[in-house]
Amino acid sequence: MKKAGLLLTASFTLLGAFASVGSNVATAAAPDAARERLNDFFTKVSTLKGSFSQQVFSKKNKMIQSSTGQIFLNRPGKFRWVYKTPEPQVIVSDGKNIWIYDEDLEQVTIKPMSSAISSAPIALLTRKQSPDAQFHVKPMSLKVAGLDWFQLTPRKKSKDFKFIEIGLDASGLRQMIMHDQLGQRTVIQLNAKKNVPISGSTFFFNIPAGVDVIGKAI
Repeated sequence: MKKAGLLLTASFTLLGAFASVGSNVATAAAPDAARERLNDFFTKVSTLKGSFSQQVFSKKNKMIQSSTGQIFLNRPGKFRWVYKTPEPQVIVSDGKNIWIYDEDLEQVTIKPMSSAISSAPIALLTRKQSPDAQFHVKPMSLKVAGLDWFQLTPRKKSKDFKFIEIGLDASGLRQMIMHDQLGQRTVIQLNAKKNVPISGSTFFFNIPAGVDVIGKAI
């Protein structure tokens, strides 16, 4: 599979899945407190800034991609998702359009924001509104790494993913697992600070000279 396609379509992480769950139940928050954390993340967090690691697993649970990078989010609608390893790629949204820059291919693809879900996992979290407005929310009984977990299924059917699992602690969102329509899982671990200043220029993309450009901004 073409690298760009894999990173774009195999759409927040924890290596291995839930093989060793259940050992940290005592450190998880009470149900009401856990739900409040989830609501606060979606309604009270305006910015996120930090790093991430991401692993993509096949339907047979074989790891087929591993990457690391940086995350910048400014709600509503703006984000910068930067893959540092293994191959550089930058995905930027200004709230209306997204720019997908593949350095190795020397190519920039421009899409409307409506296509962002298949471009970067962070795009799922760009709205600042109650999670219930976007998803059917189901608390999960399993506890991993002391986090409280919720399964979020989109109210509007997505062609890209079936549901996501979100793990939070007192500091906010820590891990995210996306299950796509092909049976693949994308597992993301975040180390990010919330509600910190981020320059507006972070969400502006300058097209490098000499690259191929596919699409046009609206």
